[in-house]
Amino acid sequence: MKPRPGLLSPLIRSDVQGLILARLFMNPTSEFSITDLADYAYTSVPTAMREVDRLIEAEFVAEKTLGRLRLIRANQEHPLFDAIFQLIAHSYGPAAVLPSALRDLFGLQHAFIHGNWAARLAQQPGPLPTDIELVLVGNMNRIDASRALAKAEQVIGKTIAVQFASNFDWERGESDFIKQVQSQPLLELQLEGNL
Repeated sequence: MKPRPGLLSPLIRSDVQGLILARLFMNPTSEFSITDLADYAYTSVPTAMREVDRLIEAEFVAEKTLGRLRLIRANQEHPLFDAIFQLIAHSYGPAAVLPSALRDLFGLQHAFIHGNWAARLAQQPGPLPTDIELVLVGNMNRIDASRALAKAEQVIGKTIAVQFASNFDWERGESDFIKQVQSQPLLELQLEGNL
């Protein structure tokens, strides 16, 4: 399976590569298996393995093996680490940064990126996103959500425009806003640990 060209940054070869870099560089002290990276980048394990092998060859990432398991992490000692971090945070970072920023937000059930950013990731041509459009679904404290997103904005380097919806309203999908959002590309963030 040949990865499609990246539309979120012209400097990144493919969206698969961009998402793998985001997972690694937005979590530079963590190690990930090839399977973890493939799942995160919505691709096959062999495709993720080829991307990782290229990154290892360029020394952008490092690997540790435990038997047959390969654990991959960003190479923080690489002279271009900071530059790559900035590029990835600005383009593919939202998918990597937002889940951890929202992880402890009590009452959050689902979080979706929509708008231009999601459209570019779905391979729809158009302008590069200037902000990140986000829908938070559930019954959460909006002030706590805004504080969490303010920290994420600093890392990503883009404004996050957030809308809130109750679980009931999202599932019914009757309001004009929710109908519009649900009819366009969406990226559901992988939230872990939310109550």
